[in-house]
Amino acid sequence: MQNQSENQSGAAGFPRETETANLAGWNIPKPEIIPPPTYWPFVLSLGATLLGLGVLTSNIISAMGAVLFIVAIIKWVGELSSEDRG
Repeated sequence: MQNQSENQSGAAGFPRETETANLAGWNIPKPEIIPPPTYWPFVLSLGATLLGLGVLTSNIISAMGAVLFIVAIIKWVGELSSEDRG
């Protein structure tokens, strides 16, 4: 006869943490670290669009697109490099 605690499962019917760690050498995976959302990819694509549109229309629009493109790259890379890689 089995002990009552041996029949009980953890959340959602999965075995308890101690039991899972002992089954065939498997461990419980750690949660993924997802970076926070950012608007810089959108600004980068807007700058590229204005840069391409400016080729067809005006140098002023091309200049605005180039500035947006460069600023977006600098800011986006700056955000990625300052993330905590813990």
